[in-house]
Amino acid sequence: MRPVTDTAAVLRLFDELAGEYDQHIPFFAPFGRDLVAWCDLRPGQRVLDIAAGRGAVTVPAAQAVGPRGAVLAIDGSPNMLRALARDFGDVPQIETREMDAHHLAFPDASFAAVTCGFTFHIVNDPQQVIAEAHRVLRPGGLLAFSTPGPGKPDSRWDFDELVRDFRERASPERTPRIFTPPPRTLPEICADAGFTAVEERSVQRSFDFRDPQHYWDHMMSHGYRGYVYSLGPTLAGEFRTRLFAALEQLQADGCITASFGAAFARARKPGVGQTQPPNCQPGGKRVERP
Repeated sequence: MRPVTDTAAVLRLFDELAGEYDQHIPFFAPFGRDLVAWCDLRPGQRVLDIAAGRGAVTVPAAQAVGPRGAVLAIDGSPNMLRALARDFGDVPQIETREMDAHHLAFPDASFAAVTCGFTFHIVNDPQQVIAEAHRVLRPGGLLAFSTPGPGKPDSRWDFDELVRDFRERASPERTPRIFTPPPRTLPEICADAGFTAVEERSVQRSFDFRDPQHYWDHMMSHGYRGYVYSLGPTLAGEFRTRLFAALEQLQADGCITASFGAAFARARKPGVGQTQPPNCQPGGKRVERP
């Protein structure tokens, strides 16, 4: 049996991160706007945003559905939801609720759309979460989500090589990973859950950093902090030292710029009278680049 994500550890981590999350640079918010724009949400729709965090997807979704619509933002981290409510509590169509995405406390066919930003790949059981999303969607409803995608690394520095070096040196027994990748691709899981016309798209964005500390503060303000913690104190200290040395060289050459990618996917729950063949593979798959 494959190892699973340590859900309790993940929730503790994101509760700890809530005060800084997406605050050092607007990182998740632009990807959230891109995802919502791709969803083609309409005024008056009712949307469920899973793992809403501080509202990267929730807020543009609320703007898209307008005052006649509603966006229910759920998260397992109470601190994230408190921050979201504090920042956007004046938006009447946004409601927040603490909830486990594996067990959605809603009747069948409750929503026109379900969204999720950068989370399905780290939940304990993505098959269960996606099956629950399918259940609460109305016939013909839309599921749309994002996961990390390939970026365009700075040719002056191979950040991935640094990460691989430390991953190889860290002992899995001594420093267990709190995030475990899904056993199969998420579009495949969507197809198995009964979704049709699974489409994919890749998006990339570049971000500028003032100095090495600014870059480090950003890294440590989201889920990457879990990777650093997993190294243990000694290796984490060495990782930070080597990272700063590389970033200082980039700054000496003129700038610190990093490009990050996101993979978007969307799929439909079949409408009334529509069926999906058993063991159907993702259909209508395409890759678009901006």
